[in-house]
Amino acid sequence: MTAFEELKQEVLEGIEGKNSGIPMGFHRLGNHISIRKSMIYLLGGYTGSGKTSILDDAFVLNPMDYILKMKPKEVDLEIIYFSMERRKNFKFAKWICRRIFLDEGIVIPVNRMFGWVQKELKLTKDEHDLFLQSEDYISALEEKIHIISGPQNPMGIKKYVDAYALKNGIMEEIDEYHKKYIANDSKKVTLIIKDHIGLQKKEIRNKITYHSKKEIVDLGSEDERRFRDLYEFSCVDVSQFNRSIANPTRLKNGDVEPILEDFKDSGGTQEDADVVLSLFDPMRYKVDCPSGYDLDKLRDHEGKKFYRSLKILKNSYGSDDIRIGLAFQPEIGLFKEMPKKNDIFEKDYENITNNKYFLK
Repeated sequence: MTAFEELKQEVLEGIEGKNSGIPMGFHRLGNHISIRKSMIYLLGGYTGSGKTSILDDAFVLNPMDYILKMKPKEVDLEIIYFSMERRKNFKFAKWICRRIFLDEGIVIPVNRMFGWVQKELKLTKDEHDLFLQSEDYISALEEKIHIISGPQNPMGIKKYVDAYALKNGIMEEIDEYHKKYIANDSKKVTLIIKDHIGLQKKEIRNKITYHSKKEIVDLGSEDERRFRDLYEFSCVDVSQFNRSIANPTRLKNGDVEPILEDFKDSGGTQEDADVVLSLFDPMRYKVDCPSGYDLDKLRDHEGKKFYRSLKILKNSYGSDDIRIGLAFQPEIGLFKEMPKKNDIFEKDYENITNNKYFLK
């Protein structure tokens, strides 16, 4: 098959709706990006901004809910999740809390689920029954999501992904210098998640010891280009931002919204990524909302913050510099797109802080 014939086939598949990708559960965001093969996504945020929550919402749970509920014939999803910051049971517990809230409208924070609270705040019998009823949901997720807990080095990740690829496809030799990977299931999107890349450990490769964070992160990013270009797998990297936001000049000027240069450890990750996203909490730095929302109305009486700003900083196949306001349920880690600034009403603000908005 010639290059043009391959291209023609892919364009035809797009017309037939086979290339639309897997929705992330956010309508406006979905106008610009979706989960698909052969992509590298980079998600950044400051400590405590909710990076892992938006990661799980947009790249794991919303897409999986779509796959499990709709059972689309044209696409499937499998996730390899290197959770280097949180252990497996913690992930599942938080996902159960999210599911209970969406199904029942009941807020059960993870600390109550695990009993990290005073005796009078421990789970009631009814709440424990709701937890037990989530077994089928977690079992369905576990069939499609492989969680590997604890810090990894890039070689460990590479070996795991290579073994997975050979188990799920074959390598065909085109000529002396070129090979082509053929997946057993052509409709399946394989997503490799690293949360977060700054926790990768040092390693020795080709008799060279990689010590610095930059060297280790760059090594992992180089491997991801291979996963994307050879296997057609997609990758999601989560990264911390550096401390430049706390620069007195930036704070004085109110210029604290994240930019590409704020990513920590290495600039190579931004260069390699096809899509770069940032999550920002303007209340933390006492600056006005970049989208113009009234932040005073997005706190409850206890001071809990119900807002984050998501921005597309880079998009190799579409528009960038796109900002989307997100309502944020902080105890569950759940996000929902807000109406645009000119379309939001007083009742919307009230419903966000009393949780009704998330259950529409």
